[in-house]
Amino acid sequence: MSSERLFSLVIPVRNEQLVLPSTYTTLSPLLAGIGMPFEVIVVDNGSDDATPEIMADICRRDQAWKYIRLSRNFEYQNSITAGMLAAAGDAIMVIDSDLQDPPELIPTFIAKWQEGYDIVYGVRSERTGESKVRIAATMTAMRFITWMSDDVKLPLHSGDFRLISRRARDAFARLPESNRYVRGMIHWLGFRQIGIPYTRRGRKIGRSNNSALFLIGFTLNAVFNSSVKPLRMFGLLGLAIMGLTSLLACVYVVMSFLTNPPPGITTVLILLLGNLGLTSLGIGILGEYVAKIYAEGKRRPLWLVDYSINVQPPALPGTGGSPPGPGGFPGSYAAAIPFPAAKSA
Repeated sequence: MSSERLFSLVIPVRNEQLVLPSTYTTLSPLLAGIGMPFEVIVVDNGSDDATPEIMADICRRDQAWKYIRLSRNFEYQNSITAGMLAAAGDAIMVIDSDLQDPPELIPTFIAKWQEGYDIVYGVRSERTGESKVRIAATMTAMRFITWMSDDVKLPLHSGDFRLISRRARDAFARLPESNRYVRGMIHWLGFRQIGIPYTRRGRKIGRSNNSALFLIGFTLNAVFNSSVKPLRMFGLLGLAIMGLTSLLACVYVVMSFLTNPPPGITTVLILLLGNLGLTSLGIGILGEYVAKIYAEGKRRPLWLVDYSINVQPPALPGTGGSPPGPGGFPGSYAAAIPFPAAKSA
């Protein structure tokens, strides 16, 4: 492997004081053996535990490890975006700090990138070490997201455990939307892609910060950001109900000539309540899309940086027309935001 090419590893964290020491001791020798220079960028979504102190100590002892602390919790999708845009590597990879995605596959991802693939993504063929209810719920959500996607068909059971080339990262930096579903956005880029199946393991230390409500919110965000199928399905449902109503009207007309039709108070009430529920559902679906349009229209920054150690804070994604600026950071509408200077470890 060429020593002139840099490998960047992005790790999003929030309240991971229990796992970070183990993450460091596990990844450091593994990365030292990949045969190329590397950097590790930890992006902190406003942790309120000892995560900042632990990372400051790690960065002081190891200059290859870098730390970006966001001013608050800007959510997972924005934090991995910030890490990828701060990375200086020719290949940029994302892995969670709990290492449920096996870090020993990093050399395999790098090998596929060296073969010419711009996007190498992990495919969760199996999950272990978690409750059957959690696994079933997560797998169902992933299948639903894949089935609903229509802009670009998403690979089934793919996650954020992926490697992208520098040119794929620069293309990704041109996507300025505020409502982000990074998996879908990366696959939308095109380029040469390949999946690597693996077994996702359970956490050995600590507990997951993701609840059932997070999974529901994540699923809805993914669907509404990568598909207009809900609107189309609602339109088809409306047409089906109109057809059924027309058929029912014809039946009642025929019955009025042949016999006395039964009293219809119950039928009318059911139809009225059904129509009310259907209308409310439609307004709710339409409201989700309107809310996302509203958020896009505000053009607020995707994140704000409190401080950073050993690394220059990332610029925000550009508005689509500006090329990457010096150091690979894109020009953007947020370029005027004054970020604090990077701290020296």
